[in-house]
Amino acid sequence: MANIIKSLAVVGIVTLLSGCAGSPKAVILSPSYSAGQVNTINLPVSVKVEDLRTSKFTVKVLDIEPAVYLPDANLPVTLSALINDAFRANGANIVSNANVQITVQVKQFLALVSETYTKHESNAQAEFMVTVTKGKSTFVKSFSGNRKLTGSLKHDQAKVEGQLNVLAQQLVTHMIKDEELIQFISQ
Repeated sequence: MANIIKSLAVVGIVTLLSGCAGSPKAVILSPSYSAGQVNTINLPVSVKVEDLRTSKFTVKVLDIEPAVYLPDANLPVTLSALINDAFRANGANIVSNANVQITVQVKQFLALVSETYTKHESNAQAEFMVTVTKGKSTFVKSFSGNRKLTGSLKHDQAKVEGQLNVLAQQLVTHMIKDEELIQFISQ
């Protein structure tokens, strides 16, 4: 009887520990705008970010079921802060009900990670659709980019998060440097 109890206890502990090892991880993103002032926008603007991705994962490891990372519901807040910082750095005043309304729709923002026994590869892709409404006029433009990361053995979560941070920063910098977009906002 004592052996049966010990055996059940060992099985229970092993099951508990294996469950912890495979538990989903949260993705922590913290992109920051660092390009400085590249344009002059001396206007109040309103910025809104909408997440239109069908799958809310920002990191997905292929060939592993279920996915190892949790869906990222915080992405619109993170990107909104980044975009607001970029517009502020370029002279815009961020207010909630401005005449110039900027809506950024996140169509894609994902790093797909594939692993073998000897290496890993992370392919990050992003697409933002920017719509600027000013009175009765509207301007729409898409911004997209990708980044590739490779390394030995298994992927490092911090490096994949860094890859996504850089990708977000690059897209927002492209937005703030886009002459058509800034001209429409400023006219």
